[in-house]
Amino acid sequence: MKLADSFKGWSRGLSHREHIIIVTSIILIVLTSVMLVFEPTWRNYQQLRKKLAELEVDATWLNEQAKTVKKLGNNCAGRSIKNSSDSEILNLILRRNQLRPKVNNESRGSHFLEFEANNANKILKLMSHLACDQFALEKLSIERVQINENLGRYGAKMQLRRVR
Repeated sequence: MKLADSFKGWSRGLSHREHIIIVTSIILIVLTSVMLVFEPTWRNYQQLRKKLAELEVDATWLNEQAKTVKKLGNNCAGRSIKNSSDSEILNLILRRNQLRPKVNNESRGSHFLEFEANNANKILKLMSHLACDQFALEKLSIERVQINENLGRYGAKMQLRRVR
């Protein structure tokens, strides 16, 4: 009680302008204290929101890639081995994948293929088909062939050997 009485006695001697300055100062001190307490929490919240947005983009991308991976699944089970010549089998696989070879040579048991595709996943799918028909990949080179700014293609060069 003595503190309250001394405060009242002290404040009676102040002018109206001094009361306003003191009240304004107290309000600013309280607001600053609240800001100092909640600002780190707010900053952390903003960082977490940004991280969440990035993770949602990543999750969307992964879902799209999962669909692609399912298409590349191994479907070799139950397929019969073809007894045609290696060149005929390679041409059949290329046609099945809607690819036209630029080069299709054979030398000492190795087959050299060179072609372009509009999607790199088509090249991967072709490689799985080749593996199903007992072709072992010896060398592979995939490069992006830039046609123009909006259209890109992929060029592939591969060396294969039939394994029986």
